[in-house]
Amino acid sequence: MPTSSPPPAAAAGADAADERFLAGLAARVPDDPEIFRRLAQARLRLGQLEEARNAAERALQLAPDAAAGHFALGQVRRGLRDFEQARRSLETAVSLDPKMGLAWMGLGEVLATLPGGTDKAVEALRRAVSLLPRDPRPLNGLATVLMAAGRYEDAITAYRSAVALVGDPNPADLLNNLGVALERLERRDEAVAVLRTAVLVRPNVAAIHDNLGNSLLSTGNAAAAEACHRRALALGGKGAETWSNLGNALHRQGRLDEAEAAYRRAIQASPNAAKFHTNLALNLLLSGKFAEGWREYEWRWREHPNLPPYLRDRVWDGSPLPPDLPAGGTLLLQAEQGYGDTIQFVRYAGLLKRRGVSRVVLACQPELVRLVSSVAGLDQVVPETDRLPAFDRAITLMSLAGMFRAGDEPVPAETPYLKVPAGAGVTLPAGEGGARVGIAWAGRPTHGDDWNRSIPARLLEPLLEVPGVTFHSLQRGAIAERIGRPPPGRVMDTGDRCADFADTAAAVDAMDLIISVDTAVVHLAAALGKPVWVLLPPVPDFRWLMQGETSAWYPTLRLLRRRFDGGWEPVVAQAAAMLRDFVGRRRSG
Repeated sequence: MPTSSPPPAAAAGADAADERFLAGLAARVPDDPEIFRRLAQARLRLGQLEEARNAAERALQLAPDAAAGHFALGQVRRGLRDFEQARRSLETAVSLDPKMGLAWMGLGEVLATLPGGTDKAVEALRRAVSLLPRDPRPLNGLATVLMAAGRYEDAITAYRSAVALVGDPNPADLLNNLGVALERLERRDEAVAVLRTAVLVRPNVAAIHDNLGNSLLSTGNAAAAEACHRRALALGGKGAETWSNLGNALHRQGRLDEAEAAYRRAIQASPNAAKFHTNLALNLLLSGKFAEGWREYEWRWREHPNLPPYLRDRVWDGSPLPPDLPAGGTLLLQAEQGYGDTIQFVRYAGLLKRRGVSRVVLACQPELVRLVSSVAGLDQVVPETDRLPAFDRAITLMSLAGMFRAGDEPVPAETPYLKVPAGAGVTLPAGEGGARVGIAWAGRPTHGDDWNRSIPARLLEPLLEVPGVTFHSLQRGAIAERIGRPPPGRVMDTGDRCADFADTAAAVDAMDLIISVDTAVVHLAAALGKPVWVLLPPVPDFRWLMQGETSAWYPTLRLLRRRFDGGWEPVVAQAAAMLRDFVGRRRSG
């Protein structure tokens, strides 16, 4: 969260003295527009908005063509949150005096509040920067607008320029905002360093501690993050966001009961904020509290920016859909989130006809269409990017878990429930024979938890040294630079030969074993009934729970868990030992 410094008490006292002096002067000299303009600004600084408007309007009555008067009235209207009128006043000011940098700055900040005003706001603020080259304020305003627009690289440049102009060698508010921008770009170590400096300069600002905690958590330092959020609370940061951030730090340490309490405090402070309910839901599900967890998980759609209207207006409530309905009793299943989620939850399609649904259509990611078309219970599968066929009701795939009380009731875990489509497949690279083992060590780089679940390729060496194995990479697409790939020749490049998940399924089906971090390959292989070993972080995704070597979702899965007090090396060593045993049993069998 960005911060700004409150006005010092001494400055407020000076403004009050100015207001008294100027009010008396205006009474004695009622025809001087400059006095009324200055009086409007003094009252604006004191928060006396109606009185400030009266003074600004009087200044314009006396000098209707004075740019300074229109600027003053624009600033007052902005304070009154009358942004459209503020825009008109400030546009008049800059048309009368195109070199008035403060008016351009005010105009940019007002335009940023109006629908579709971002580009014009950036243009206005850049004009202000050029007219006020030694003033950090327009640069800070520009950076704020760029942040809101998601233009983080440009925002970082503007913040750094503003920091260079400030007389204070360590401007805490600008450093805080710069740290937030760095965090948004996942330049986490830089963000931590900048925010630590901001905390040293202004140690009593709750928001800076809160932001530092978020950055520390993103580097894996959950204990230090917890300390920051608790410090923010001690300093008076009692808002829902701070409680939720504390919950995140506790969740990452596996202290799920404490995290639950923190999330509930966030909800108490902000009852209708969907993300706090969603955080609580994931914590409850990981804790095995399924009934409430699935109910809370439905909040994930409440504030979703791209929620299709039919998921508001035609949501299925579980009641029968007979064929005499307009679309023949058709239920649309909408895929959501990642590929693995679609593969995991599509198994529920086979139960829907028992609920009185006449016809089932799945809209999913185009890369999965060919693979899932043969799933039992699906009458049609369409790419979610295409025009949808007619339907009567709709529901997201992951909402079916709550409807069927997953966890409290047995999940449909019969495998395989996927099969390799006819014509799918790729020519596997030639290997040295022996057991074929497919491996995946990295998830999608854009996944918010990828830093926690992916394994740097250099740590796989003990596994790759196991004799009698040909390893096939099942990675598809980009891998984060910090994760990397094994040296050429150690692993056959198979995943990137696949056009879609049907081809990947054929490659997986040709393997004897899959060893993978928590990514879509796990769900694909397990749904095909292949043996899969999953390498999990200490606090995994909710579906794997906190303990156990097996999963109710997939009978062929083996879960290998990293400890809180260790890195990935022991887990890889365990997988290597198991693989030696696997190869030995294969040879002897």
